[in-house]
Amino acid sequence: MRRFRRPFLALLVALLVATACSVETKDFDTLFGEDFSVGELETAQSSRVFDRNGVLITELRGEQNRRDITFEEIPPLMYNAVVAIEDERFWDHAGVDLKAILRAARSNVGAGGVSQGGSTITQQYVGNVFLDRSEQTAGRKIEEIFMARRFEQRYTKEFILERYLNWVYFGNGAYGVEAAAREYFGPPSCATQTNANQEDDRDCLKVDELTIVEAATIAGLIQAPSRFNPHTNYDAARDRRDLVLLRMYANEYITEEEYNAALLEPIDLVADVSILEEEYPAAHFVEDVKQWFLGNPAFGPTREDRTRLLFEGGLDIHTTIDLSLQAEAEAGVERVLPQFRDDGTPNPDAAAVIMGTTPEDDGHILAMVGGRDFFGGDEDAKFNLASGSGRQAGSSMKPIGLAAALSIGIPITEVYDATSPLVVEKVCGPKWTVRGGTDGDSTLAAGTTYSRNTVYAQVMLDIGPARFVQMAEDLGIGEDRIQPVCAAILGTENVNMVEMATVYSTFSRQGTRVDPVYVTRIINNDGTPLYEHQLESASVLNATVAAQLTWALSTVVRYGTGTRAALDDWPAAGKTGTAQNNADATFAGFTSQRATAIWVGYPQEQKPMLTEFHGEKVQGGTFPALIWHELMTAAMRGQPAVEFPTPPGSSTTTTLPEIPEEATVPELVGKPFFDEATLLLLEEGVFTMEGVDVESWTHEPGTIMFQSPPAGAVVPGGTPIIVEVAIEPELFPIPSVLGLSEAEAKGVIAAAGFGIDVQYLANPDGGDDPVIGAVWSQNPEGESEGDAQTIVTIFVEPEPPPPTTTSSTTTTTEAPPDE
Repeated sequence: MRRFRRPFLALLVALLVATACSVETKDFDTLFGEDFSVGELETAQSSRVFDRNGVLITELRGEQNRRDITFEEIPPLMYNAVVAIEDERFWDHAGVDLKAILRAARSNVGAGGVSQGGSTITQQYVGNVFLDRSEQTAGRKIEEIFMARRFEQRYTKEFILERYLNWVYFGNGAYGVEAAAREYFGPPSCATQTNANQEDDRDCLKVDELTIVEAATIAGLIQAPSRFNPHTNYDAARDRRDLVLLRMYANEYITEEEYNAALLEPIDLVADVSILEEEYPAAHFVEDVKQWFLGNPAFGPTREDRTRLLFEGGLDIHTTIDLSLQAEAEAGVERVLPQFRDDGTPNPDAAAVIMGTTPEDDGHILAMVGGRDFFGGDEDAKFNLASGSGRQAGSSMKPIGLAAALSIGIPITEVYDATSPLVVEKVCGPKWTVRGGTDGDSTLAAGTTYSRNTVYAQVMLDIGPARFVQMAEDLGIGEDRIQPVCAAILGTENVNMVEMATVYSTFSRQGTRVDPVYVTRIINNDGTPLYEHQLESASVLNATVAAQLTWALSTVVRYGTGTRAALDDWPAAGKTGTAQNNADATFAGFTSQRATAIWVGYPQEQKPMLTEFHGEKVQGGTFPALIWHELMTAAMRGQPAVEFPTPPGSSTTTTLPEIPEEATVPELVGKPFFDEATLLLLEEGVFTMEGVDVESWTHEPGTIMFQSPPAGAVVPGGTPIIVEVAIEPELFPIPSVLGLSEAEAKGVIAAAGFGIDVQYLANPDGGDDPVIGAVWSQNPEGESEGDAQTIVTIFVEPEPPPPTTTSSTTTTTEAPPDE
């Protein structure tokens, strides 16, 4: 048999060539259409997400990680390595290499079957793109030869090599040389550098940075990506790399010196991380960008179409996020509110949104902290606390009511009875008991500065719940998010920090609303624009109203409940917010260039935060205000100090008496509130003192626990000193809400100062005609008593479930502020 093998192989080759010639009578255009162009063949390509400065955040990809590049973008080192090992006569043959076929035929005869194909690069491409990949027969080989010859007649060598190097698989999900370069050797250096002036980031390529060793390693993967995977079989990968280097040297693509040096070098790889485990910055923000894209019908008629475009369309998505500021925001949260306390117990979590309000970044979300660690092991790690369903904002909602009041002509100097508790009737039901005020009267301005609930309950009577809801939506709260109940002005409805940042950004622009912006532009894979953001704005408040509101909110920061938020170099305004039971705390505020909203609480439940702030309660003026200060200091860096507009003279409060230019603040902490000795301490600087009652289990009632400004500070004479005064926890009557609707019951209970737990359960004694949506039971019962931590559970008759569906129990907790 050995004597006949050579003639037999020669005969086999001749037969293959003759058969190919006979098949060639079929016209290529007949197979694929007269107007067919290989350029029309679409391949799945990864999309890329960039920050506002052109820094790559992450790549979005489906099953195939691919990024097509042109032949001109592929360096000779890379394609020479592939040609050397896969098809060293590529530049000379016409699509078929007879020497390679002869070598493969000899191997196949010895193996007793088809074990080697002898395929050229052109054959590999057309055979896998146009033919059945699972078929390994002589007939398929003949078709492959025919197509390869016709393909080379129609297209240039450079074009064929470009298509091949973008199509071929390199293992680990990487298709094409650029994806392979990034998969095994990391992102290009330019992808981690600020590139703000670059119009198109497509020349930022890893393949440009490959060394001889790296290019040879990648080229060696083509024959068997799994067998030569350097992550899992390093020795085999290195042996294969060395063979590629030898063929490169033999074909004079590298010098002897380069060859010898490369043999001594190891293969330095980046960590092998699966697509599900890849970590990247601003992950909560990126998830919101994905959902924004997938929910936009402008990007495709169906969600399936939009998903395919997002993950396989090779898009460049330019977002508004600033990764440098994002890192500072996350670090600022951690400085103020570490994940764990000294004793190892977990601290509350925080959410934050920073939004631009200048012409260059109007409405842009510059930073978003959606939780501590998107890639952490907690069940709720990926839930975005900044943009999700939201939680109670407490008194941070009061400026919405203030805006509505000023807009209908109620002056900032309007005087209200601020006595606490205050029973409010009329539109808010038969009995709305509101706590949180002061002795005697208060102006609307002072009620804002010191966050007096009793003042704002009466503001709600003057404006009406419907006008409050409309103003909330006009300023930036989503539609149907706020129920038209009186307690909404005290922050009993759930909102998120994107919405709150939008509201306060409207104040920053002096009454002009701009919706939040996530993406500025999207570029198609071919370089054409797919999307360009167009700025749209709406005027909500007139200049006078906006100036008065800004002035009132600036007093909150200067000497009200939000002094911890004050910035050193920029005028600021804002509002604290604290939910009843201290389960949620917020601070939202603004300068002339930025608006920021902060939430602090436990993500899993509305758990009262009674000792987390250095043994005291968490309120809007504690952790949230301190975090706001940290984040806004970073966000305002490099921005000029711009004063707020001066409100009309009639909008301010009464004129102070003659006072000294400077005075030293006395030590008041630990002293009795309004004791004669305490009052004497205030006389020298003509100081005034405003007290805020705070329930405390650790201080004697009537004792001052905190003061702002602090003792020893040198401030202008006459500066108001805000003090927190300890009071005993009170017991209050629990109202009966049986028979009321869910919304009415929530409003009554919240107004009475209790937390709410809603259980949707069918009344077992409800008979055949229960009242859907009505409260049929409560615990504790009405007319009993509870303290500030009491949660009233109401049982609401749910909608009857469909016949095939089992109803479930849903629990929510809502409560009014206690600030």
